[in-house]
Amino acid sequence: TELQLKTDKFGVMTIKKIDIKVIRLFAGRKKSDGSFWPDNPQSTRYFWQPNGYGIKKGEGYYQNVWVFGNQASVGVSDNFTLGLGMIPMFFFGGAPTPIWITPKVSIPIKKDKFNVGLGVLAGTIVSGGNWGEGGGSFGIAYGVTTFGSRDANMSFGLGYGYAGGSWASRPTITVSFLHRVGAKGYFVSENYLFQDVGLLSLGGRRLVKKISIDFGLFIPIQEGLDLFVAIPWLGIAVPFAKKQ
Repeated sequence: TELQLKTDKFGVMTIKKIDIKVIRLFAGRKKSDGSFWPDNPQSTRYFWQPNGYGIKKGEGYYQNVWVFGNQASVGVSDNFTLGLGMIPMFFFGGAPTPIWITPKVSIPIKKDKFNVGLGVLAGTIVSGGNWGEGGGSFGIAYGVTTFGSRDANMSFGLGYGYAGGSWASRPTITVSFLHRVGAKGYFVSENYLFQDVGLLSLGGRRLVKKISIDFGLFIPIQEGLDLFVAIPWLGIAVPFAKKQ
């Protein structure tokens, strides 16, 4: 009928079980000095690319990139994630607005060490209230393998894009990694190889209370491209959880 907690600061605390609404395992890391590193609130993706991990059931987050890019993702189950996103261009004189849905299945091969993710991003263009106008449908079907924990991992992905009524003739290859460098900091890199263009990135993630802030640079690489171009990236993610 009661639960006793032995604490260093407050001694033994007794709590009636009837007053406990939920008990949740803390998955953060405990350091040698007794302090804790909080969970990574956005552990299922890098800057944008998803990895093999799934959002836990009932949890989720809202991600915003440069104000215009919006996506909310939720864990339907521990192994199935569903996301919905849009770029609200209709604010600019009713311009065509892309919206998309992105389901992903996560398969833990070896817990916290090797995960596989399979998913799609399927989108369309809404123009003047009419679906499919102003650009048609678009999307990508992908698979990704992730080696490592939620705090330090590397992912290899392969995907086929779809646009304009046809599939790409060659796949897009992705290599991304994340490494925790402190209680509130991560090193992040997300890299793409398209048919004849590479896109490299380098940056980080900073935890501010429960919000994570992503920042970095994306650098296009192409044969014959003499001009160095670095495109800044800025995004935030706000976690949320279903009430228990």
